[in-house]
Order: sequence, then structure tokens, then C-alpha cells
Amino acid sequence: MKRAKNLFEPLISDENLSRAIDEVNRTHHWRTHHRPNKCTAWVEETKEERIKELRQIIIDGFEQKPPHTTRRWDASAQKWRTVSEPAQWPDQYVHHALIQILQPIFMRGMDHYCCGSIRDRGPHQARAAIESWMNHDLKGTRYELCGDVRHFYDSLKPEVVMDRMRRLIKDRHVLDLIWRIVKDGVRIGSYTSQWFANTVLQPLDQMIRNSGLCAHYVRYMDNLTVFGPNKRKLKKLRLLVEKWLTEHQLELKGDWQIFPIARVNPKTPLEPPRRGFARQKSRLPNAVGYRYGRGFTIPRKHNLLRIKRAIARYRKRKRQGKRIMAGAAASLISRLGQLKHCNNYNLYRLLYKGERLVRDLKRIIRQKQRKEELTWSMYLERRKTSKSSRQRAVSIPT
Repeated sequence: MKRAKNLFEPLISDENLSRAIDEVNRTHHWRTHHRPNKCTAWVEETKEERIKELRQIIIDGFEQKPPHTTRRWDASAQKWRTVSEPAQWPDQYVHHALIQILQPIFMRGMDHYCCGSIRDRGPHQARAAIESWMNHDLKGTRYELCGDVRHFYDSLKPEVVMDRMRRLIKDRHVLDLIWRIVKDGVRIGSYTSQWFANTVLQPLDQMIRNSGLCAHYVRYMDNLTVFGPNKRKLKKLRLLVEKWLTEHQLELKGDWQIFPIARVNPKTPLEPPRRGFARQKSRLPNAVGYRYGRGFTIPRKHNLLRIKRAIARYRKRKRQGKRIMAGAAASLISRLGQLKHCNNYNLYRLLYKGERLVRDLKRIIRQKQRKEELTWSMYLERRKTSKSSRQRAVSIPT
């Protein structure tokens, strides 16, 4: 693949910087405790000046500010994560401007089934692919290899990222900007991190595809799901994956598994294990929040439990006459959306019980959005009024 060059001029162009400002401001109207974001309002009011200042910052040598770091509990992964939030001005605007130029280059070599943290490639693309393979290729989905990279973001070295970037990009000014962004590490929470991480793993995707040791392969961020007709070939493939990761200073997590896929009828439940709570030798594939059988898809047990608990909390507050918060409504409607993509007709009937649940949740979210839009418009008008009054006061002679 030819390396891309002459990227710095498009990077600092008015059009690219204006798009970056619009993209960041679109999702940064509010701060903690629902306070208006003064930085976003200031950038919107002085957009032309900010574009010129942003261009000069990139030309002079962009230096990141120390990010705001917090520890958050990831309920889906059941572990704590260290999340870093970069400063809004100018860091996040520079990050978006850079990725807008690099995204076409990164997508040229992106595997079709790389489905994590890429726009229009969410978990449902991976789900649909696995469903199709399970239903139409019985031989190619006899065994599964699943695993993920241990502490992927924390273990990803800046030198490894830059080595990959030099293979794709020739412009030394853009490479210098990338180094200034990643020299302190690839942090969770930064907009650039997900793109750099996916790009570093592109050669791994190509190696797995061209190895001839698997029938189907999908990757959701650092989670690898591989199907094959032969267990021995999947073991060889695991050794190749571990070797590639070691060469790039990464490590395959120790809980990787290779197992035969159970052949069950969708109308009959899985047989219980014979030895107490021991796990069955053959079982259903488990990826992106679902379990997959021959002709059916069901939600993971833990996800289903969360949905039931969220609905129980919603009904309890409704019985008590308490207000349903918009954040809780958005969370619940997102969880209910998972049920649309699996075989769950009886589950829908059990959860809804004749309620117009989704309609009520959408109404709560819609009211909150309209109120936010009105409040934000009023806040901008107050800023304009106060600014014009200050200017008139200064212009009045004493």
C-alpha cells in the first residue's frame, strides 16, 4: 500500500477545522450537573477567530494539556477502567481535525468485520455476520476460538503506534502531530485512541484471514472471535496470534478458549451439565452481547438480568408517582433495543405486559431534548445581549 502524503495542508484548511469545531460542539453543550458549557458557547460565537487560532496552534507545534482522569466501573466487562478526558480547547478540536483527514487512509486497509468504535460498524454488524455463518455454514462453525488482548490500551506502546503510522503516512508534519498526541500513551476516552488501536491491529486481521486456518473471523475492538471446522488448526492459529502480539509488545489474555459449538434445537433448552455446575464441553458462541445457535439468537443471561432489573426500577418509580429521569429512560430504551435483534417474542410479552413502554420512554427523552434545545438557545441569547450591552457601555464617552 502506498503511503499517503501532502496531508498537512488539508489538515489545517478552513473547511476541515470548521468541521472539527462543529463535530465537537454538537455533543458538548452541557457540563456536569447540567451547566451550560461556556467553552462551546465561546467557540461558537468566535468561530472565525478560533479557526485561525487552531491553525496557528497546529503549525507552531501542538502540545496536549494534562487530561482529566477518572476511574469508572464498566458494568458489561465487570472491571474498573481508567478514563481520560482531554481538555476541550484546543485538544479535542485538534484530535477531530486529525482523524477527519486520516480516516480515509485507515479505512483503506480495515477488515470488513472490524466492528468496534467505527461509525456505521457497530455490534449489530458482528451479530448479523455470526448469525449468517451459524445458519448457513455448519461445517465452518464446528469450533470456536475466542480471546482478547490483555490490557490492550494500557499495553499499547507509542513506538508501536508510530511504527504503524509510518507505514501508512509519509507527511512528516502529520507524523509529528501524531507523536505529540500518543507520546504519553494511548488513553481510553480520547477520540484518537480508538482509531489508532484499530489501525495497529489491521495486520493481525490480515494475518488471520490469509493463514488458511479458519473459516470465519470477526473482531470487536480487541475481542477476537474465530470459527473453523478443525480444532487443530485453531490451536495453530492461536500460536500465530500470540507470536504476532508478542512481537508488538502485546499479550493474549489467559482466558482464551477453543471449544466445539453445541448443536441444539431452538425449541429445546440446553441440557444441564452432568457434574454439578461444571461447564459443558460444547456450548453456544457468545459475542457482542448475544448467544448464537443454529437458527436462533438469544441475549446473554447477564444482559437479560439487567434489562429485567431496569424495567422493575421503572415500574416501581411509576407506581410511587416519582419522576422518570431522562438518563434512566435513555438507558432502558437502549437495553430494550437489544431485544429487537434476537428471538424473544415471548420475552417481549413478559416484559411489556400490555404497557406502551417504549412510547412513554421516547416521550420522556423527547421532552428533555426539546427543553435542552430551548435552554441552550436562551443561554446563547443572554450571552449576546450581555456582550452587546458591555460594548455599548464602553463606547459611551465619560
